[in-house]
Amino acid sequence: MGNGGSEPESHSCNSIGGPGTIVAVRIRVGEDIRADHEEIRRLVVEGFDGVDRAGVEVQVRRARRQGESFTGRAYFTLPSRPRPHPETTFLVKLSLPATLRNRAYPKTYRYWNRKTAPWITVHDWRERLVALVAHEACHVRQFREGLRRSEVEAERWAASRLETWREMAQSVSEGERHPRAPFTAMATQLRLPLSEFDSAGR
Repeated sequence: MGNGGSEPESHSCNSIGGPGTIVAVRIRVGEDIRADHEEIRRLVVEGFDGVDRAGVEVQVRRARRQGESFTGRAYFTLPSRPRPHPETTFLVKLSLPATLRNRAYPKTYRYWNRKTAPWITVHDWRERLVALVAHEACHVRQFREGLRRSEVEAERWAASRLETWREMAQSVSEGERHPRAPFTAMATQLRLPLSEFDSAGR
């Protein structure tokens, strides 16, 4: 979430570690998400490509209403509920529909009330999730490096990351080898009352 203002945008969100760096991200997927949890974890990891994942925990929860679907929030200060893992430094919450379907795609959208944010087109729920994760990952980088929080920068990074992800997926379909993000998620099943999920937009 951004703080607006007229300050210039901060720099690119790219903050990946050195070559060969593999940092796991702890990912919790709610039991009531009726989808392949391993695929969701893989997409979350790939959405964090290019951003330092050290100390990051991602909680994937079921949206309580339609307007919350495919929204997220990155926390600068860790909330007390639900309690994050003791080693967590940065928390990201994602809200998804209980059932992930490819209906009413492609979708084109722009971040609300940000006229300089890019228009983003997603062709299925997987692309939408990657773009959402990349947006929140950019906020994590802003928090980690003490940069001004910028929704526009986060959306620009999400659009760039989505395009790279598509190119990688195309390479796979053509049988080419390419450097994909190592799938280094630590799976933890999330079993917490739905009422504890505070409403949050991107």
